[in-house]
Amino acid sequence: MQIPAGDERRLRIAGDAYNFIEGEVRPFLVAGGRLWSKGSQGYPRQLRQRLHGLDAAHQVTFATQDAMGLDRSQRVVEHVVPMKRIAIEIVDPRQADPRSNTTAEPIAGGPASSPEHLLMIFDQLLVKCWVTAAEHDRLNRTGPSFQWDAPDGDGWARYRQAGVAAHPLTSSGELSLDSSAPHDE
Repeated sequence: MQIPAGDERRLRIAGDAYNFIEGEVRPFLVAGGRLWSKGSQGYPRQLRQRLHGLDAAHQVTFATQDAMGLDRSQRVVEHVVPMKRIAIEIVDPRQADPRSNTTAEPIAGGPASSPEHLLMIFDQLLVKCWVTAAEHDRLNRTGPSFQWDAPDGDGWARYRQAGVAAHPLTSSGELSLDSSAPHDE
């Protein structure tokens, strides 16, 4: 069976990230390290960099009305569940920041047990939203550690607390202002 070129590329990126996790990050955790604190040795950032190719391939599927009024180059791509939280779910969900999580339970079936499982977790949690620079700033300042985490894995909680209303985009890239949109205020 032949693997489609896009899937082969995704598996290669996931395999590289998974080898990094197994070879460096998990041994660091076994030795008593933490991913959510300043003593993380930069592992979440390094993992985000390794996952960049997967992130770049995902389309933006939500936006705010104000962001859609801007030129595309002025819109900020915001990760509804921050990338650091996705990285922590992939490595070890028990490493989630206790300042914004009431439980250390997995939010998407983590930790990853293979490159394929890593892709499943990543794809399940990655949702992108176009926001304005001011909205992005509000989202990051809404609560303790919200810049890096999502309360109990609920990225939309940050939006509700910051008063930022996001709407799904249609298949043609237009804003859907349907009143039943789940992330409307």
